[in-house]
Amino acid sequence: MRSKCQALSVRNTISDSITDLAQCIKNNQLVRSSLQDSCPLAISIFFAITMFTNLISKIHDCSRAEDILHASVESVKQALNCDRALIFSLQPQSMGRVVAESVNLGFPRAFDTTIDDPCFQARHIDTYRQGKITTIENVREAKITSCYVEMLDKLAVKANLVVPLLLPDGELYGLLIVHQCSHPRAWKPEEITLAAQMAMQIGWALDNAVRWSECQRIQSSIDRQHDYNDLLTVASQKIHQGTTRAEVLQIATTQAQTILKADRAIVYAFDRPNTGRVIAESTLPALAPIRGITIEDPCFEPDYIDKYQHGGVMSIDNIHQAGIREYFVDNLVKIAVKASMSVPIVGSQNELFGLLVVHQCFDYRSWHDVEVDLLRNMAIQTGLAFTKAHFQEEITVMKSSLKRAGLVKETITNADTQIQHVKESLTSSVQTLDEAKHLMRLLSHEVVSLTQKFSSEDINLIRIIAKKLQSNTESATMGTLSLQSNIAELETAIDSAVKVYKSRKYN
Repeated sequence: MRSKCQALSVRNTISDSITDLAQCIKNNQLVRSSLQDSCPLAISIFFAITMFTNLISKIHDCSRAEDILHASVESVKQALNCDRALIFSLQPQSMGRVVAESVNLGFPRAFDTTIDDPCFQARHIDTYRQGKITTIENVREAKITSCYVEMLDKLAVKANLVVPLLLPDGELYGLLIVHQCSHPRAWKPEEITLAAQMAMQIGWALDNAVRWSECQRIQSSIDRQHDYNDLLTVASQKIHQGTTRAEVLQIATTQAQTILKADRAIVYAFDRPNTGRVIAESTLPALAPIRGITIEDPCFEPDYIDKYQHGGVMSIDNIHQAGIREYFVDNLVKIAVKASMSVPIVGSQNELFGLLVVHQCFDYRSWHDVEVDLLRNMAIQTGLAFTKAHFQEEITVMKSSLKRAGLVKETITNADTQIQHVKESLTSSVQTLDEAKHLMRLLSHEVVSLTQKFSSEDINLIRIIAKKLQSNTESATMGTLSLQSNIAELETAIDSAVKVYKSRKYN
């Protein structure tokens, strides 16, 4: 931001100074009249100064390099009254291109022409970088190479003036070239000086434009970073609202696809080495869903895993130019991927759970640094929320187990109470049976005594009643013994259940 303000200040200062100078020259009619009356050369100089001032005013009002170049060739052509003015920009590998041109009607156009001359750098580049200016008054009489003559003939050039276009740091941007096409021309010293001064101003203006563009780019990046920070805050809040692991991952893919305007976002979970499965997905309706598919890549090397575990990112702008293995490319082509970006999701105990991945499927895409940082931070928040949801699910399971254990404890307590009641009843029954046995013994004794007093029929009846009573008593005794055995077994089972309950409760 500070650089931006400084650039604005410099531009405003230059613009104000140029405006004042131009206005002063424009309003000073006495000076113009005096010069016109005294000396034609002075008129020429005055005119050149005026055109020079206009050039400065025009190019410093432009903020884009393209506009500066266009205004420059127009002003140079007008100031030097030539048939063509162009700017030849040097390109890598000994190539150059005409990036701006102003030419009179009737002559060939050279704009956007690319010239490949491998000998140019070897012979001339250093001399132009040192400020060399070349002039040709008559192409037919100049001592130049035949290929150079042929190139000039294609543009109908009879005479030319070539001035290096240097940036403030001394770097050679290109050449300011002036052509006379209608006839040969002897270039005057003041014209050469004017062209050189104009080239210097163009270099300064281009440098300012580059700096201005850089300031704009940086400011745009800062603004985008602020926007992404706000979006990340909102996305993080939504991700942490997920109550289950599945819900957290689904929210993460939806937010990643929406914020980055990607065609698809997925969570790729590692099942085993070299194999993973898509367990969450957010995709455009035009794309076939891939959730649930298993992707196996035998070429997935361990260093990739190690890279991801240390927070590494894999961004691919073009899968066919990324230098990745053919098997990996084939897997991406199968799911219509042209560009992708993958960041790690780290779960509990700092283990690599999987990857948060965004896909571009309908076109290739260059991923910006702020986008990479955004997705990485989203993956970090996803890992935290995923771990939290995992713990929450375990807590829910433990609470459910405790609830079931409470029910078991209550059931055991009730059973124990009922057993106590049965044992009390059984004790009473045993006492009753003992009394019955005692009465039976007494009855048997009485029966023997009575056999002497009653008839045989009465005695037989008494014996039948005694046997029946004895049989019932013996059956009751056996039932009581069996009930006692069952109660003992039940008590043993309950004791075992209590021990299991206590061991689970404290573990």
